[in-house]
Amino acid sequence: MTLHLQLSIGPVQTFVAQSRRTRDLWSGSYLLSLLAANAIKGAEGAGASIVRPMLEDDPMLRWVRSGSAGEPPRIGSVPNRLTFRLPEGADRAGSVATAAQEALADAWRRLCDAVWKRYVEPVAALGNETRAIWERQVGTFWEVLWVAGQEGEHDLLDRRKAWRTHWLPEEGGTKCNVIPQLQEISGYVRATHRVPQDAFWNEVRSRVHGRAARRDLEEQERLCAVALVKRLFASVSEEVFGRYVDVKHWASTVDVAAAPWREEVLRTARPAAETFANAVVKASPEVGRLIGPEPDGAERFRRLDANWFHRSFVQVSKEALVASEVDRGPVLQKLEAIRKDHERGSPPIYFAVLLADGDRLGTLVQQRGSEVVSEALAKFTAAVPKLVKGHQGVSVYAGGDDVLALLPLESALPCARDLEREYRASFGARAPEATLSAAVVFAHARDPLNWILEEVHRLLDDVAKDENGRSSLVAAVHRAVTSIRWVTTWKRAAPGHEDAVECLIGLVKALRSESGGLSSKLVQDLRQTFSLLCGGDPMAPGTFVALGADADALPQILRGEIEHRIQHHEGAPPSGDEVERLVTLVGGVLDRAPSGGPTGQIGVDGLMLAAFLANGGREDEHGP
Repeated sequence: MTLHLQLSIGPVQTFVAQSRRTRDLWSGSYLLSLLAANAIKGAEGAGASIVRPMLEDDPMLRWVRSGSAGEPPRIGSVPNRLTFRLPEGADRAGSVATAAQEALADAWRRLCDAVWKRYVEPVAALGNETRAIWERQVGTFWEVLWVAGQEGEHDLLDRRKAWRTHWLPEEGGTKCNVIPQLQEISGYVRATHRVPQDAFWNEVRSRVHGRAARRDLEEQERLCAVALVKRLFASVSEEVFGRYVDVKHWASTVDVAAAPWREEVLRTARPAAETFANAVVKASPEVGRLIGPEPDGAERFRRLDANWFHRSFVQVSKEALVASEVDRGPVLQKLEAIRKDHERGSPPIYFAVLLADGDRLGTLVQQRGSEVVSEALAKFTAAVPKLVKGHQGVSVYAGGDDVLALLPLESALPCARDLEREYRASFGARAPEATLSAAVVFAHARDPLNWILEEVHRLLDDVAKDENGRSSLVAAVHRAVTSIRWVTTWKRAAPGHEDAVECLIGLVKALRSESGGLSSKLVQDLRQTFSLLCGGDPMAPGTFVALGADADALPQILRGEIEHRIQHHEGAPPSGDEVERLVTLVGGVLDRAPSGGPTGQIGVDGLMLAAFLANGGREDEHGP
């Protein structure tokens, strides 16, 4: 009889998703993966062997097993749920679990101690019981659950987690800006002790700014011990692990949004780009320190914080630090020169968060066996970083069947589609029923990241999986609330547009084309028409309605609206073939149309999403 130990590490959402910026998001995923890898190493030292997921070629686990030999991996890839084969039966389960927990706790403690000694200990006397707060928070944060059972009993860990036996302690005082369940470490209540609290954090901030970047701890940020370790662990990584984890050039949401624009500018207006980059470095010595002594103007332009590409940022002296106010004018002039030389104007200010997850993985393991599933997931995980990078995106996490990535507007949906194809290809004929669901949220780059993450998780779990039956994509535009929500299966029944993403992209291209005759006005007209047909109220995001007796008239309605728009745009009657092509294209996006066939239901979100993407999410269209 083969006995397995199933183990999970949490809390995941509190540690990863509660993030104010992309580096918080990355560091939470990275640290959780690093701690999981140390837990595996500890369990292996006690005689167990990891069986799920399959991690033999995983870069994070390989680095931890080697004692941090070689360069550290760039992203996290070890999941927080692990299954081990026990060496001698159930009587060894406790010792293996203890070894895993102790290895995790040791790695965490070493990181916490290094951050404490460098940044907090020298100023702890200014706080109010700072050391006690620190020890309480770092000592009680992690929850490691484990169960032992026979091979094939896959639900034991879920049943154990339902007990909910781990609760973070209730804490008073002023709460942390990142993890609001925990108290910030000065120990003061801001309402009554603002002055000593500010004095404490100003001292901490001065030590951080002397060793790292200004944005590692910004003005008004007051953090708990866990959030401070998450924010600063990279700066102490060399003394803890012997290798430095480089996060100097980690992309912000604004960087991700501007990535295609940046490269286009270098192709079409390179002299203006180089002149602008040199002007920024001259005006702001801090920028020059951060990007390094790059002699090449193009490389300087690539390394510039993308905030500098937006006039609204450069004009705000508090954020765009310059040595002298007289330097701000030349920077703005040279930025305007780029806009004139480059045909697409300002960079987009919207970006995308992509979250993908395999469907019914437990059922798949039961039907096909853990070895088949583990091998496929290992293959998929290895392919994800290169695939995301090929779409000019940034991988935050890729482990098992989970993917979290940040992408520019125009490549987010193609990336989601390619991930779905890669997932199915990884399983191939060994498990052709394996499917992936994904959620993509398009959001303003300066919106709170934790709100966006909550929404993308909700859309994936509740909409793509539960409501739409899995093997689905949901794409949403989030402007404080979700204003557009397009839900679809990957394959559709629209003739010539069976691929859902290709169908939508075709409409985006038609809306962008100067000779295509379509415009965002068509989208507005159709939304108003269908709202009237369906009762007069504007259709809510994600709503599909049945046209009933009007269903047969849908092609005629579309044909009339499209002919009117083209004639208004071009001043001449459109060709019949072109109209029919556009009728098919627009109808394919309108219809709910899962792969099983048309439903007679329509929703306008696909049209609205196409219009949003066609506008490109630029600052001059949407505001700063």
